[in-house]
Amino acid sequence: MNCPHCHRLLYSRRWKDCGFCGKELPPECRFSEDEIEEMDRERELLEKRRAAFKAKEEEEKKRQGDGGGDIGPTMMF
Repeated sequence: MNCPHCHRLLYSRRWKDCGFCGKELPPECRFSEDEIEEMDRERELLEKRRAAFKAKEEEEKKRQGDGGGDIGPTMMF
């Protein structure tokens, strides 16, 4: 979506003003408060899922490192 004043691509539809010309954007160019809240909830949920996935990966790496798999140094003759 472009700014109706300067016709440049909008940085963010969350902002009330254009990032280029600084003029106030009309409501139809912006996300509503409800839309912003929903996006924030979705982002928070995604961040929690990523953190849980990363923690699970770290735990799996620790288990693999402690339970063998690494046979130690190899002897050369």
